[in-house]
Amino acid sequence: MKKIFLILLMVFVALPVFADSFNYGVNEITIPDGNPDADHTYTNSWYNGSGGVTKEDQEVEPGMSTDQKWDLEGFFFEENKLSMVGGFDFMNGVTVAGRTWTSGDIFISKTKPDFGDITDTSTSGNLSVSNAYGFDYVFDLNFDGMTYDVIQLGDDATVLTADVADNQGSNPWKYDGGGTVIKSGLSFFSLTNIDTDFMGDSHYALTGFDLLFLGHETEFYSHFTMECGNDNLMGKGAVVPEPAPMMLLGSGLVGLGFYRRKR
Repeated sequence: MKKIFLILLMVFVALPVFADSFNYGVNEITIPDGNPDADHTYTNSWYNGSGGVTKEDQEVEPGMSTDQKWDLEGFFFEENKLSMVGGFDFMNGVTVAGRTWTSGDIFISKTKPDFGDITDTSTSGNLSVSNAYGFDYVFDLNFDGMTYDVIQLGDDATVLTADVADNQGSNPWKYDGGGTVIKSGLSFFSLTNIDTDFMGDSHYALTGFDLLFLGHETEFYSHFTMECGNDNLMGKGAVVPEPAPMMLLGSGLVGLGFYRRKR
C-alpha cells in the first residue's frame, strides 16, 4: 500500500500546475504597432514586427484614445496557455457618460490576418459582417461564468465590428454567429492589480486560454480589441510539444499498472 501511495505522489508532483496566474515577462508574443516613440524608431506597419522588436511600445493606433484605461499592453504565451495584459478592465469594461464599453472576444488565425478589406470609417456602430479578416477560430468569452467556447469560423460565420467609425482598423470586435463549436465550457481567469513594468498605474489580465487544439508546432496569430476599438492587440506565437511532466505522468501510470499486475 505504501508503494502505491509513493507512486501516486510522484504522479501528482509531476503534473503541471495551471493556476489562475502567469509569469509576467516570460514569452511575450506581442506584435508591436510600428508607431515610433522614445524607445522604438521603426516606421513599418505595426503588424510586421519590425527589427525583431517583441515588446509592446505602449501606443494606441492613430485616431484612438491615448488613455491608460483604453490601453492593451501585451499577449503572453507559456505552456501553451495564452494570456493578455492591459490597462483596460477586461472583466468590467470602462464606463463613460453612462455607457459601458465591454471586452471583445479573442480571435485566432493560422495565417496573417487581413485588416485591409473592411476599414470603412464612415459607418459607426457594432455592425454584423462576414468574417473577411481571415481568422480561423474565436474564443467566445462568457464573463458571467468565466468560461469560453472554441468556435471554428467558416464561410457562414459573422463577426461584430468596433463601434467607433475611426477605429474600424481594429476589427473584428466580437463573435456574432455561425461556425462550429469544437470545445465548450473551458475555464479562464481574470486578474487585477498585477505587477508589471508597463506604463500606467493599473493593469489587468485574462489568462488560461489553451491553444493545444491547434496541434504541436502550429504558428498562430491572436487578436483582441474592446467594443469601441480604441486599441488593437495582436500577437504571434507557436504551439510547442507538451511539457516533460506529462511524460512523467504517463510513466507513473504505467509503473502503477505493472505494480498492480505483479501484486
